[in-house]
Amino acid sequence: MYREYGELSTMLYEFTKPIGYSIDGDIEYYSRKLENVTGRILEAGVGTGRMLIPLIKNGSIVDGVDSSAEMLKQCRLNLGKHGVEALLYEQDLVDLSLPHKYEAIIIPTGSFCLLPRERIEEVLKAFYNHLEEGGRLIVDLEMPISFKEGATNTSSFLMTEDTGIILTSYSERIDWVGQKTSSINRYELVEKGRIIKTEISNFVMYWYGVSEFRILLSFLGYKDISYELGYGKGGSELITFTAYK
Repeated sequence: MYREYGELSTMLYEFTKPIGYSIDGDIEYYSRKLENVTGRILEAGVGTGRMLIPLIKNGSIVDGVDSSAEMLKQCRLNLGKHGVEALLYEQDLVDLSLPHKYEAIIIPTGSFCLLPRERIEEVLKAFYNHLEEGGRLIVDLEMPISFKEGATNTSSFLMTEDTGIILTSYSERIDWVGQKTSSINRYELVEKGRIIKTEISNFVMYWYGVSEFRILLSFLGYKDISYELGYGKGGSELITFTAYK
């Protein structure tokens, strides 16, 4: 019934968040965090390459993995446009199996919170197994501070002179016991006043308490665990954990 990160959502993401577009300073933050990393880096949930490509241009060796074929297709196009190369893998993170070990694995901007809560232990174990000894995991978590149950927002984006996308987002429900929010996003591609394609996604995000996530990482063998709020600026719904193997 629903489609996550399909053609239209990828098109809109590429339009609103092009390569190098920094969300709340995330590209600058991760560049600083990784500046001393000389080995391979894996970006999990690489999407269109918005962060991957700037990191590569800065001299890092970065692979990307994503479960969305549409996102990876756009990422390959962007790699070509920017004249850089990267190994890209289409895999679900809960079944991660890659041929390399990594000095760092990153999963920025809340992508981790899209993973099914009942499978995150498997994902974190897979990350651990793909890290070199002494390698680090850097992961962003989001808190639902701005979520308003029942709210509907509609935005329109002019892509070309004749085409655009209308996005209607309905904040369906917040589940305080299950620690998750659910939104229904409807993407409509409009050409010369007619809707020619529609895509609907059920956007479910999970959140985790600081102590809860720290305990989970420790239980799975991670050490030297730390976190920062708002990319070191504080006062944000974003929490970034760093943990080492």
